[in-house]
Amino acid sequence: MFKKFISVFLVSILVLGIAVGCTSDQGDGPENADDTNTEVAAENEELVEGDNSEIKVAIVADIVSLDPQGHNDVESMRVSNLVFDTLFKLDENFEAQPNLVEDWSQPSPKEWELKIKEGVIFHDGTEMTAEDVAYSLERSKESPVVQHVLEQVEQVEVIDDYSVRVTTKEPFAPFLNALVHAGVSIFPKEYAESTDDWKNPIGSGPYKFVEWVSGDRVVLEKNENYHNEEEAGIAENIVFRVIPEGTSRTIALETGEVDIVAILEAMDAPKIENNDNLELYTIPSTSFSYLGMNTEKPPFDNVLVRQAMNYAIDKESILKIALEDAGVVATSMTADSMLGHVPSDYSYDPEKAREILDEAGVEDGLEIAIWASGDRRERIAQVTQANLMDVGIDAKIEMYEWGAFLDATNSGNQEMFVLGWTSNPDVDATLTPQFSENSIGAQNRARYVNEEVERLLVEGRSELDPEKRVEIYNEIYEILNEDSPWVPLYVENNIAAANKGLKGVTLNAQGLIDVYKLHY
Repeated sequence: MFKKFISVFLVSILVLGIAVGCTSDQGDGPENADDTNTEVAAENEELVEGDNSEIKVAIVADIVSLDPQGHNDVESMRVSNLVFDTLFKLDENFEAQPNLVEDWSQPSPKEWELKIKEGVIFHDGTEMTAEDVAYSLERSKESPVVQHVLEQVEQVEVIDDYSVRVTTKEPFAPFLNALVHAGVSIFPKEYAESTDDWKNPIGSGPYKFVEWVSGDRVVLEKNENYHNEEEAGIAENIVFRVIPEGTSRTIALETGEVDIVAILEAMDAPKIENNDNLELYTIPSTSFSYLGMNTEKPPFDNVLVRQAMNYAIDKESILKIALEDAGVVATSMTADSMLGHVPSDYSYDPEKAREILDEAGVEDGLEIAIWASGDRRERIAQVTQANLMDVGIDAKIEMYEWGAFLDATNSGNQEMFVLGWTSNPDVDATLTPQFSENSIGAQNRARYVNEEVERLLVEGRSELDPEKRVEIYNEIYEILNEDSPWVPLYVENNIAAANKGLKGVTLNAQGLIDVYKLHY
């Protein structure tokens, strides 16, 4: 009873911390949401617009790699999507549109022929050819980080200077959506085989690489020879500023240090709304947060323990504390909008969790570690820690820098960890990397293996009939809900904020897109 009182008290303190906040003009913590002070500040400030010599974008973490096939995180993709082009790209309606591709056809269920644009010039002055495209796709297949994207591709053949034929192992329904992924970016074969080792990456995107100062900034300059005038960059330079702490990003926007915050903390939204010089942008998303459990390592190798965790965690409190309710509680392993989604039957029930833990033979005092990175996920870990205290589990929180966190959670030493995933339009692009045995060591950080799920994943991406695909994914969700490799937490809204004078701000279900359009 005493433990339960303490954990409820801790959660209450966290909630009150957000609600009460502090009252200094800028605030020295993320809790500051004092409306009166914000309004006074807005009245006394003048709108200070930037110019198009440099647009500064605040991001939450440093990039992982300049190699487009050496990362699979959101912040690295922001940079890759400007330096490199993909064959297709997602528009604001979350639909794949041709980018480097001029025309395409499907001669048979397992064959795709792609005609690429002529006259596309890489940043080194060489012209893109089918050989570069084939090389880029083949290299993507071999990358341990993004191999899941084109896992179903059997071979890529050069037909002529501007055409390639892609043959898949089986019919591959999500093929065009797969080609929007940054891990399938196109680059010169000659550069990739050089000794530069991606220190000065060469692509064909609307911006060229200038410098990466690790932990501080990435600087890009406009590509004056971009192949698509309508989609060319406007600002002379784009600078991504690494600002991990949420309130610091907001302050940087208020003071003009940056022009736009790509991911705004929900608790800072009122400050933006009450500042006449700033603009708030929000849209529902497919960005999903979860508690992962290492299914290979005790105690989480026991399915009963994993199921108990799904009853032990108070998702409503986590949504409040992490996002100020700017999202919805997750009911299964993806957003509800994804194809074939089936909600689970779990609900917050600590007593039920205790019963299942007793059945699993878990005694009070079990010690586990929760790994996290970033201030929002630290708050999630704190609520989780309090919830687990209620059911007799002593959890300690270990915080990591982002790159080190990604490495650590692939080491096999992790127990429980806080992470997220931003889904592609096709559900296979989430379920295969997260739950296929082939993705252990990459995105399958729960190290989950189920032979039936493996078979159904192959069947689902090979099936071309939409109704039959729904049935297949229904079955996958039901198995995952039962096996519980994760505790699904919430699907967040995408929230960004910018100087009111900044134009070209576009969000889709994956967040801020088309950064090259930003301008004053």
